[in-house]
Amino acid sequence: MGEPRRIVLDTNVFVAAVTSREGMSARLLLGALAGQFQLVASPLLLDELADVLCRPKFRRYLSIEDAHLFVNAIRELAVIVDDPPEEDDPITGDPDDDFLVLLAEVAGADVLVSGDPDLTAVQRPGLVVMTPRTFMETMGNA
Repeated sequence: MGEPRRIVLDTNVFVAAVTSREGMSARLLLGALAGQFQLVASPLLLDELADVLCRPKFRRYLSIEDAHLFVNAIRELAVIVDDPPEEDDPITGDPDDDFLVLLAEVAGADVLVSGDPDLTAVQRPGLVVMTPRTFMETMGNA
């Protein structure tokens, strides 16, 4: 079967997994837990995830403590690589998302998974960006 595919998940995929535990993003995380693919993350991605999940609007889904436990579980599950260096030229329509593209590239990820149209529209040589549904379909898990 070879090595599992290396994937970078956008923060919105993790959030969707937390807020819709029956959804495609939650199934994607379960696949990572089962070893079907290898998550790749960086300190900046984990910090962003913690920041987002600790916002008041997510209290109905998890407590602050559970948000930190979730981020720590992702830290344990993922291969952690250094944050990528910044580029001067914008890559996406949202400069805050550029680091995800760079992270996927420097980490040698097979796929960047995101539900964000700013990211799914990115065209860069060697970069594959898919929505959670499309990714799961390619894995035969949809």
